[in-house]
Amino acid sequence: MRPLAILVAAAHAPRRPLNAPAPRGGFTYAELLVSVGIITCLIGLVLPLIGRSRASAQSVTCLSHLRQIGAAFFEYAADNEKRLPDPFEVQTSWEQILRKYLPEEGAFHCPADGELFPSVGSSYDWRDTGRSETTLAGRLITDTTRPDPVLAFEALPGWHLKGRMNAVTLSGAGLSMDQEACLEDLQQPLRGPQEKRRVRSQGGTLGLPTQLQGGGGG
Repeated sequence: MRPLAILVAAAHAPRRPLNAPAPRGGFTYAELLVSVGIITCLIGLVLPLIGRSRASAQSVTCLSHLRQIGAAFFEYAADNEKRLPDPFEVQTSWEQILRKYLPEEGAFHCPADGELFPSVGSSYDWRDTGRSETTLAGRLITDTTRPDPVLAFEALPGWHLKGRMNAVTLSGAGLSMDQEACLEDLQQPLRGPQEKRRVRSQGGTLGLPTQLQGGGGG
């Protein structure tokens, strides 16, 4: 009896008309091409956003490191009669001099720097220009009439944005600067022309009390 029941059920089952379209089995070739094109466009839109977000995060970390370096210079000056370090005099790199004042081991590493840090151990430089009118090496931390000169900066531009570099100023402020503006700042004297004339009229030298400069009292 069971085979008979199967035949009866099959006879009463709904049948697809002969002219009805066959059920679709997945994407056509054209639909697949359209889908791939849409996905490619979405990837093209998303990847630059991810890259910019990553660069922004690296820049924030870099600026944090520079502010720590600026604070370390101030702590060093507080321990040394308000005078900034002179690496040439002590024959030690400025990074080694400041290391004990820094809370992080990686404070000298900009996360976007894959060039300098692996080879020299530092992504940064500071205002040790080798010129008496522009350098801060060995100078009093107050020995400037400039409002806010650059103190330390990225050793190479363009790690975060083309033509820009991060820096920290003598006030401790971290900022992104145009590379030309940063390099120009390093060439500017720490004292204005009027201040330099006043110091010379008193027989002094920048950064040193008059009585300590050559030939003082008779």
